[in-house]
Amino acid sequence: MPAQTAVGLRRARRDGSDSGPDAVTWRLVGANNHELGRSPDVHGTLDDCCAAVERLQGRIEEAAPLVTMSTGTTAGGTGAWTWQLALDGDCAAVSTRTFRRQRECRHSCQLFLAAAAGAQVASAITYTRRLRGLRLPGAGDAPGLALRGGGLR
Repeated sequence: MPAQTAVGLRRARRDGSDSGPDAVTWRLVGANNHELGRSPDVHGTLDDCCAAVERLQGRIEEAAPLVTMSTGTTAGGTGAWTWQLALDGDCAAVSTRTFRRQRECRHSCQLFLAAAAGAQVASAITYTRRLRGLRLPGAGDAPGLALRGGGLR
C-alpha cells in the first residue's frame, strides 16, 4: 500500500493575536507526518495558497529541481545541501531541512516530486502563531515570527 501524503495548510496571525491579517502557507507531509517540502512563500489569503498548490500539482512534471550547497555557516553547518523546485523561473517548493550529503538531498527532492502529484489537500487548516521557515511580510519586530526562507529570486 503506498504511503499517503497530504498538503497541509497553515495559517498564522502576523502579530500573534486573534485579530488582524492572516498569512497562509502549505507543507507536504508523508504518511508518518514527516515534512517532505513546503511553500517558499507566505500567501495573504487561503485562496492564493490553494492556487499555488494547484499550480504546483498540475505542473509537477515541469518543475525544475535545483540542488545547492551553502558556502557559509548556516543552521545546518557549512556545506549543507538543500533543494528547490522552480516553475517558470519562480521558486515553487523548498526543502524543509538541510542535508549533509548531496545524494540525500536529491533523494529527498525525488520523494517530494513523487508524493506531490497525488497528494490530497487537507480539509482543515492548522493555526499557529509561528510558521517556522518563513518571514511574514510586515512582521517587523513581532516576537516569534522570524522564519527560514528560500527562493530563486
